[in-house]
Amino acid sequence: MIADLAPNLAVVASAETWPIIREYERTITAVISGYVQPRIAHYLDRFEAALAEKGVTCPVHITKSNGGVMGIEQARAECVQMILSGTASGVIGAGHLARQCGFARVLSLDIGGTSADVAVIVDGQPQFGMGERIGDFHIHLPTVSVSSVGQGGGSVAWVDPLGMLRVGPDSAGSTPGPACYGRGGRRATVTDAMAAANLIGHSPLGYGAVRVDHAAARAAIAPLAERLGISVEEAAAHIVDISVSSMYAEVSALTARFGIDPRAFHLFAFGGAGAMLACFLARELGTKGVVVPPTPGVVSALGGLIADLRNDFIRTLYVDVDAAGAAALAAPLAELRATALDWLHGRQGFRGKARITLSADIRYAGQAYEIETPLDPEALDAEALRAAFHAAHRRFHGHADASAPVQLINLRLVIAGATPKPALPEIARAAGPAVPVVEVTGWFGGRGLATPVHRRGDLRAGHRFAGPAIIGQEDTTTVVPPGFAVEVDRFGNLVITREA
Repeated sequence: MIADLAPNLAVVASAETWPIIREYERTITAVISGYVQPRIAHYLDRFEAALAEKGVTCPVHITKSNGGVMGIEQARAECVQMILSGTASGVIGAGHLARQCGFARVLSLDIGGTSADVAVIVDGQPQFGMGERIGDFHIHLPTVSVSSVGQGGGSVAWVDPLGMLRVGPDSAGSTPGPACYGRGGRRATVTDAMAAANLIGHSPLGYGAVRVDHAAARAAIAPLAERLGISVEEAAAHIVDISVSSMYAEVSALTARFGIDPRAFHLFAFGGAGAMLACFLARELGTKGVVVPPTPGVVSALGGLIADLRNDFIRTLYVDVDAAGAAALAAPLAELRATALDWLHGRQGFRGKARITLSADIRYAGQAYEIETPLDPEALDAEALRAAFHAAHRRFHGHADASAPVQLINLRLVIAGATPKPALPEIARAAGPAVPVVEVTGWFGGRGLATPVHRRGDLRAGHRFAGPAIIGQEDTTTVVPPGFAVEVDRFGNLVITREA
């Protein structure tokens, strides 16, 4: 009716945004969608017009929070699907690279100027979740499960009224940015702490756009050091330690939520500051090591380029998991499958083979919330459904009640169409040892140590050297503390592990 009365007025229906029970969560998601829709639609219109002016006629795909992509028309109507697409793209890119390079279990670590984002990736596949928080609100849409903490390269260090040194959540952002970037920043940041410790700024950075001013970094930290009664180098070390401790707390909560042991995982570091801080976090977590890909600054862009076409479909059923309830799944499952295939092949124009996965939100009768339980499409009888849910409940909560009645609330179907993926090139083998370009005094934990500086472009497969070391490249700086060793693999990754 609204569309007939006012055809140009955008209308968001909550049951179309995400058709589930629980009207509060559904309404919040619809309100957020309506809030951002006009501006996103305007941006997409301008973007499409700009491409047309340039003669670009290929289909346009927009990244989604669930790690997939969608056509531009769907993006205009369902722009809330994009709200966490940036972090999701980074995880998809990291998962692809990790799988191609043979790292089966990684924790992606994406650190930029304002936050550190961490996700669990197993065999190239990220974990997914619902209810990710945006400000004060939970968005109830399927998303790549990413934990974020307000600790990045631009996070500001300060002393509270009780004389305690703190870091974040305020950030210097990109403008004015850290003091050492010479853009007018005056407050000390994590990046300034690394510069004051003489651990960055010894090779070209930012493709000529950034020049690290070590004196400015020390000047920004000096007032904090004076108030604390310690040296600038000690203050810098404490700033890094506090930032890493906040990341540690968030990652520990993430690993506990998914029931994983970080000692079985590598940290896969990317973003502008990921490689700068990864070893410090790996030391606290006890991970197997750190992996730094050849170009950490563009892993998120890679994720957007290689993401599959992907969409989620859901139907609220509310049935008891018994013989009658299991039989009742056939019709809605067929409808979901038909709708999904029409979306992929009809609306998106995909001509390849569809990949379909099935799950359900199931709970014990009387429970307030459900567990998403993976299902085998070939085993949807009541006994198989109950067994799958008991296993999921035991995995998440440590126990299950095989005698309790079980209810299936929502049936979920995810359809994906694979997009082309680039092959990773191998690099040349080393003909001799790695040769640093210079040696500087780097400060680790307040101690000055002779620290070789390597140029990333000079490293070849098989090169190996021990920390402390600094590896510089245009889009990031990798800092290797004492007690770690670096080896370059055949794909050019830096594989950094703790020495015995």
